[in-house]
Amino acid sequence: MKYLLHVALLSLFCGAVLARGDVVVIATVEGLADVPAGQAVVREAYRRIGKDVEFRGFPAADALSNSSAGLVDAELQRIDGISARYPDLVQIPIPINLTQAVAYSRKYRFPVSGWHSLRPYRIGIVKGILFAEVATSGMEVQSYASYADLVEGLWNDEVDVGVMSRIEGRAILSAADRDGIVEMDGILETQFLYHYVHRSRRPLADQLQPVLKAMLLDGETRRIYEQALADAERQP
Repeated sequence: MKYLLHVALLSLFCGAVLARGDVVVIATVEGLADVPAGQAVVREAYRRIGKDVEFRGFPAADALSNSSAGLVDAELQRIDGISARYPDLVQIPIPINLTQAVAYSRKYRFPVSGWHSLRPYRIGIVKGILFAEVATSGMEVQSYASYADLVEGLWNDEVDVGVMSRIEGRAILSAADRDGIVEMDGILETQFLYHYVHRSRRPLADQLQPVLKAMLLDGETRRIYEQALADAERQP
């Protein structure tokens, strides 16, 4: 009887360990306003393939280095094509989110007409935000560790314009006492965001692709995205 009880307890314990080990750990960029929408879409997709997820926040550059090195299982959301620079990350080619790049300034007011219109100015970006790094290559650029630091750089005249996602800029400026910094007219670029998994977890990509495609086509991705944004806007 004691032997059977021991075996039963051992089986339960091992099962619990295996289940915990099967949690998919996903890197996110900490503090970004558009992260909850991406998390909601990805969490539902993993639920549909029977996987639990754990999100871990990092600075933007650290999130990429950790996911690329396999220290976590996946990267929540990045722009299209980053596998060319990070070949250990496998892109699932179904968009889960989007970002609109816009420019903010304290001292200038001009209509933005593409990235080239920023070339005459000192530009602030956030390190590890790839769309901004790529698009401003060759320009006069100052990199900051976070969007909050970038806003302070604008306020202190370290840079002339700052590149941020629209949702991120609005969220930070609504919480900060920096009324003189304004969003300039025009969108620099609209980018879809995609989920990436480390190559060691490639089977996840094969499982997730049809699920994310079905969610996109039946409107579930948009519904989850809009609900997450509405919830974020209600946050104090």
